[in-house]
Amino acid sequence: MHVQYVALCDQIVLSVEGKPSLIGVFNDVQAPGFPVRIPRLAFAARILFTPDEANQNHRVEVLITGPNGEEIGRPGGEVSLPTPPPGVDSIAVDLPLQFDGFEILEAGRYTFLLHVDGAPTAAVQLAVREAPANA
Repeated sequence: MHVQYVALCDQIVLSVEGKPSLIGVFNDVQAPGFPVRIPRLAFAARILFTPDEANQNHRVEVLITGPNGEEIGRPGGEVSLPTPPPGVDSIAVDLPLQFDGFEILEAGRYTFLLHVDGAPTAAVQLAVREAPANA
């Protein structure tokens, strides 16, 4: 298993073929004050599984923590992998997680840590700071 990428963005659009397009990739936010809600936040990941990891379920979850390390959420679920066709050396699984109205209570670093089968595998951070007051 190999994580090809993780990212935060405004939106993930999946094509008819299942290809993801990440729109508005970002890693920092300025807020006028706290608490603040980000209208739309998406976590995107692509995991490549080997053929010997096929024909089984894999548990995936994203542990979201705030600036003090406290857990904010842990969305997740099971991914079922099919048998790969002959000659295929990896099976790509895209994980688009959309959060509407993501609430931020304070400035600091927020971490989105991807776990696969209980093991931490990749992370992305969101730096949140208060915007300077208008003079």
